[in-house]
Order: sequence, then C-alpha cells, then structure tokens
Amino acid sequence: HLRAIVRNMAVLSKPAQPAKPTGLKVTVRADKSLEVRWEADGEIVMFVLDQRFYQMGTFGWGKPDHSFVHEVNREENGCAKLVPFPATVPKTQPWVMTLTLKAKSQDGVLSDPAEIQLAWDDEQTEGATSKDLYQRSINFERNQVAPFLQAKRKLKILLIGGQHHGKSSLGNHLDRCFHSDLKRFDQLDQAPAGTDERTMGTKSLKLPVGSNEITFIDTPAFSAMDEETMKRLHTLLSIHTPEGTRRQNLTDNLEQDTWGFSGKPPHAAIVVVSLLHWRDQQDEMQKYLRKTADVFKNASWKTVEFPYVVAATHRDEFLKDVQKEDPMSALQKAVAGIKKFALTDHVYAITNYKRGSLASAAVNEETFDLLAQLVTKAAKQETSSATCFVCFEGLLRVL
Repeated sequence: HLRAIVRNMAVLSKPAQPAKPTGLKVTVRADKSLEVRWEADGEIVMFVLDQRFYQMGTFGWGKPDHSFVHEVNREENGCAKLVPFPATVPKTQPWVMTLTLKAKSQDGVLSDPAEIQLAWDDEQTEGATSKDLYQRSINFERNQVAPFLQAKRKLKILLIGGQHHGKSSLGNHLDRCFHSDLKRFDQLDQAPAGTDERTMGTKSLKLPVGSNEITFIDTPAFSAMDEETMKRLHTLLSIHTPEGTRRQNLTDNLEQDTWGFSGKPPHAAIVVVSLLHWRDQQDEMQKYLRKTADVFKNASWKTVEFPYVVAATHRDEFLKDVQKEDPMSALQKAVAGIKKFALTDHVYAITNYKRGSLASAAVNEETFDLLAQLVTKAAKQETSSATCFVCFEGLLRVL
C-alpha cells in the first residue's frame, strides 16, 4: 500500500506538459534568413527551435549535415524569432531544412513539436551567374543556333500556356539569361496571381544569342483546351500570325488565309506548365496536356508533328512547399507525370528568374538544356511543309 501511495503521489506531482505551439509560419528572406512566427497558450517561459540541414537528395536517409538550436525567451521575444542563415552552411549547395519548435514550461518540460520543412536550389554569386550564363549562351549559339540559322535564316519560338503558369515570366527569364544580367527590367507584362491576364495579343520578343537572334512569341493564355481553343492553337502552329493578333481572331486568320500565303509558321514551341497547378489540379492538367499534345502531334492539317518541349515552372515554390519527403524525389515524380501526359520526354523544371533574384546552377542548366533540345528538334522538322497543301485547299475552294 505504501508503494502504491508513493507512485500516485509521483504521478500527481509530475509537471504538466505545455501545449504544442500552433500556427507555425516561416518567411524566407532574400539572404535565406528566416522570419519565424507562431502562437502559444499557457505558462511558457521559453521556446526551443531545432534547425537541421540535409543535402538535397539525401533527406530521410541519414543524419543532418548541419544542426543548430536556438532558444527564444518568451518575455523578451514573444512568439517570433529572426533566425540568421548559418555562416557554416554553404549556399552553393541545394538544401532541405527542417525546423522543429517546442514550448518549454517553467518546470523545464517540453511540448510536442510543431514542424515545418523548406527546400531550395543552390545559389550563385552575381559574378558566377554572369560567367555561367554567358558561357552557356555562347555554347548554345555555337552548337544549336548558328547551324539552325545557316539552314533556315530565322528562328521563331512560341510560348504557349495557361493563365498564371508563368508563360510571360518565362520570356522575361530567358531575356535575363541571354543578357547574363538578372537585374534587367521585365520585357513582357505578367499577371500577378488572382488578377486578369495581361497578354491580350501575340507579342514578339527578340533576344540576342551572341551575334545571332531568336524571336520568342508570347501568346494569349490557353487556359481551357476545349474545341475552340484547340482550333486557335492549331492556327498558331500552322500559319504566320501577325503581331498583336488577339485570341478571338486566331481562327479568323486561318479562314482568311485561303491560299496559305500569309507567311511561314513558327519553328517550335515551349509549352509552359506550372508545377503548382500540376500538384493541385492534377486531373484537370492531365486532360489539358493530352489535348495540347494532340494538337502538336497533328499540326498543319495533320501533316506536321510540331516540335515542342515543356517548361515546368515554379520549381522554387514547388520545392519549398514539399513536406515530410525528399523534395527532389517529389520534383522528379511530378516531372515524370507531366512527361506521361504531355507525350514527350523533354520536360524541364525551372524557376523563372525575377529582377534582382539569385541564380542557380541547376536552373541555368535546365534552361539551356530545354533550349538546346528544342532547337535540335526544330532543325529536323519543317513546320511549313504543309504550305503546298494549304494552297491546294485554297484552289479547291475557288473551283
């Protein structure tokens, strides 16, 4: 009986565990320092932040490469903490970072953890960025662009995609890459999330590649691939479309071009697909990609397989949002899914560089691999091979 009484007294006197912190939110600053905020109830004197870094691709397989513990005095700091980026963690490598937050009572008892995971690609210095992009541009011009232009004189590439997928942002990204300057202002209007689209008509963006030039054609958004939209896309792939042509007038251009003399169609296209849309609206995106691919495979009245590749945008946001699994594995899985429904192996995950952002060697490589593959495909396909067929169709209409 005495032992039972002692056990009961020990249980009754055991300090209560504080409540788990709630509403954990982390904002990553440009220098990778963290603004951490949360909420907590009860008599809590301190919070303990456990920060761990794992190299991208190894998360979940072993011990962290770097770990740090930060204590936050509630009376002095409340429920917030600015966590500087550790000087011993190299930014030139891609990282997965886990942040675990526990409340600590006056008796020293810790709460259950609140957890969040973040991930990002490697970062380059401004000087390294300029050298890397310049060299990649030179190689691209020498190996793909110059031979193409020697044979076909011009190179025109369409930018195709839905609203808020990063289509116009891709044009601005390519402009910064070809100029080796991430401080350049936007050349194309882009619509922030939740606003109306900005690209109302086709707009050309001529970009220098060494001593040569590529014309990228930004197009109005193709958000729903219904029958009418598929006809409009078919028009873009089949004939020359004048600058400023609006979406509703695309099919009119095709009908008016009875003889097929409006000019040659573009040489290739980049289909822009947001990784975030793929993640959140997968069924819808699968149908969209299948229908889009069908138009490309049967361009110019089913006489041409129009060359295209896919730019899977918002790579940085996708990696950042992955929780409780290796972000690189999740990215590879998403890219594999897009390949399946876009009917092409040529899908490249990129981050569209904004003005003043920092570059990544991984994103630079994906960007120029995309371009090199696209021009290689375009060199092997004559997209205007149906011109005679169109002329014959026009003659039959007259007769």
